[in-house]
Amino acid sequence: MNVWEYINISINTVGVIICLLILFFVMSSEYGKLKRSRIFCCIIIVHIVGVLATVADSSLNINIVPEADNIKKILIILITLGGPIILVFFIDLVLTILKERTTISKATKHTAYIAKALCFIDITVTVIFLSVTMYRMTNPSHYLISSEHNNWFMLSQVLSLGCMAIAVGLLTTYRKFISKKERLTLLSYVGLPTAAILIELFFLELTLITFSITLVIFIYYASIQSELSQKIKQKELELTQNQIAIMLTQIQPHFLHNALSAIANLCTENPEKAKKAALDFSAYLRSNMESLNNRGLIDIEKELNHVKGYLDLEKAIYGNALNVLYRIETGGFELPPLTIQPIVENAVMHGIGEREGGGTITISVTETDDEYLAIVSDDGMGYDTNSLQQGSCEHIGIKNVRQRIKEQCGGTLEITSEINKGTTAVIKIPRI
Repeated sequence: MNVWEYINISINTVGVIICLLILFFVMSSEYGKLKRSRIFCCIIIVHIVGVLATVADSSLNINIVPEADNIKKILIILITLGGPIILVFFIDLVLTILKERTTISKATKHTAYIAKALCFIDITVTVIFLSVTMYRMTNPSHYLISSEHNNWFMLSQVLSLGCMAIAVGLLTTYRKFISKKERLTLLSYVGLPTAAILIELFFLELTLITFSITLVIFIYYASIQSELSQKIKQKELELTQNQIAIMLTQIQPHFLHNALSAIANLCTENPEKAKKAALDFSAYLRSNMESLNNRGLIDIEKELNHVKGYLDLEKAIYGNALNVLYRIETGGFELPPLTIQPIVENAVMHGIGEREGGGTITISVTETDDEYLAIVSDDGMGYDTNSLQQGSCEHIGIKNVRQRIKEQCGGTLEITSEINKGTTAVIKIPRI
């Protein structure tokens, strides 16, 4: 085994390890569910097979161990077919990305078909040539240096370069739909293998093309990680915006006015109640402001304390027209802040507040073997759950609650209502 074979084995062994790690991380990540990621995984798998065959080919060293001749021939087929097969998947990857961004023309589809046809021609010619040559040649060294092999090799490279040229054309034509960073990442699959092919023409003993594809896979994986990082930041931004939106829906001008008016009236009628109402009002505002800085979960007990403070303020406004029942049977779990309060506020404003004579709000916290339940029900006016006006405060508040419960703890919010009979909202939090 000469020094070049040692170099090839070392380079490609590192490449196999890198590709296996990337394949594992892609398949186990959220990105792995996308169609383009499945195509990317196919590229990695085909490449791993080709690289392993390259390593085995160098290790067997058929020129020294003739009895490995048949195995050597199989390895050569695997190595040779890997390139055009990967090119087919690469064209599919480019098309999938473009379809996600825009509507591609028939001309583009036909061009892609031409590129795939070149790859299939390359595969067919390769299979036929290698089969015939291996059958005819009994001396492996003759196979490697035959003029027929050189002619076939050049034809295969021309077909591959033609397919790559079409891929470059597609990326160039639709460049406005692909970011510069992503475009450079995809073009690296054309640039690096092309450079490797040119180097191999001068250094025949060196197999750089397999490692060049490994580098492309690594570069593309790095772009995936960058994209996922951007999505995480976007979700955090949306979560913050939702927290701000839901806080603003809770601090309504009419509520502030009514709360302060009730406190002012209590100052002359019942100073002690006025003092308590003022403290409740202060705690209510503080909890709403604290929720802006809290991106995590809070204990159910803390959320219930905030709800109780809010309802005490509402009782100061509505008096005996608002009754509240608490049925707290369990605790010890967490949920997003300002989760129950928006539902309770809807019950007060749109349920009890619109019913002549008032009514009762019941807050229950219980559990099953699989989940925790927080239930808010009222015997107010009720409404048609399908007729919520898009953009209304009620709609925004409930939508934000449902979204935060789902994203932060995998929970759900279900609301049922019947006109003139009341509304029930059930929050379900899975047990960990």
